[in-house]
Amino acid sequence: MFATIRRYNVKAGKMDDVIKKVQTGLVPLLGKQKGFQSYRAVDAGNNVAVSVSFYSDRAAADAANTAAAGWVKSNLGDSITPIDVTVGEVTVDAAAAHA
Repeated sequence: MFATIRRYNVKAGKMDDVIKKVQTGLVPLLGKQKGFQSYRAVDAGNNVAVSVSFYSDRAAADAANTAAAGWVKSNLGDSITPIDVTVGEVTVDAAAAHA
């Protein structure tokens, strides 16, 4: 499994708009990508947004990242500035047990 972690600066007052656009546009796009497993977005405070997405393999992560980068540039380019993008293999994976 591979993960992509993205960190963005969001212009002041734009977080709610960015969240809505991500929910209605980016999430469906990623969901259609081959090898997509999951996506999480976090409002980290101080106008910082972080997302973590998981894919079955590196090729799937790279293809989805290309699609996501184009979507972000076209749809959020006036609201956010990417700070950091990291892609790597997941080496530890744990989840809560549900009773």
